[in-house]
Amino acid sequence: MTVFVTFTMGPHEAYFFNSPTHWARRNLPPDVESLFTNQPPIKDVLELVLGENGAYFLSFRTPDGQILCRHYNLPNPLITYLYNSQPHVVRDLSTLSITLGSYESYYAYDRNSASWSNLPPTLEKAVLNRLDFQDEQRTVWKERGTQAPCFGLYLFPSAPTSYVLFLASGKAFSNLPEYTWTDYNKMAPHLPATLQTQMPIPPVPQPRSPHPNPPPFQYPSQSVSQPRFQYDPSARPISNGSHQGNYVTPPLQS
Repeated sequence: MTVFVTFTMGPHEAYFFNSPTHWARRNLPPDVESLFTNQPPIKDVLELVLGENGAYFLSFRTPDGQILCRHYNLPNPLITYLYNSQPHVVRDLSTLSITLGSYESYYAYDRNSASWSNLPPTLEKAVLNRLDFQDEQRTVWKERGTQAPCFGLYLFPSAPTSYVLFLASGKAFSNLPEYTWTDYNKMAPHLPATLQTQMPIPPVPQPRSPHPNPPPFQYPSQSVSQPRFQYDPSARPISNGSHQGNYVTPPLQS
């Protein structure tokens, strides 16, 4: 079972979609594609993000259970955050999540720490408004850590009008380019319900309960862009400069 659900798109109609039951990929960088085609292939993908000028970050699980990563042409502040002057990545690869944007912007975080740089002004303001305290060693978020950013929203610099959005109700919405529709529509009925913990890590897929097959996807009469796709697998509810530091999430008071 995959650790995260992944949706990423890059230049030249490249994309990678990941769910507990499906992988779909197209036009990935050769170094990344080789991991899927070599024998034995990788066992699982934890995070894959594509950026501008050939940039990418990939964390994956090998057939023998190791968690490794590859990356290329990442922003310098992000490299500093990942390595912290060490010869190897010091972040928790099992929970590390990275978003790359335009003009070398990024947001990265794992279960212990966070770093961001060159965010759009309104997003920077939103993050800082939720920040209680930060120094080189730690980051404290407001409301006992529950204001730490967590994302069920996927945006794509190479396709500015596209998105995939997960709601806490279990519904999913999307607006994606037509060349992704075949793969996405295979995956959409199998997207997992998620559980959002109070830890500042992405929502984690939960086991699915049996449910009837959804109605077939209806293509629009004009093939311009994908309509918003909504899928509710069941009615059951679910709980779901540069900056860096460690999260501190104090225990809830009884």
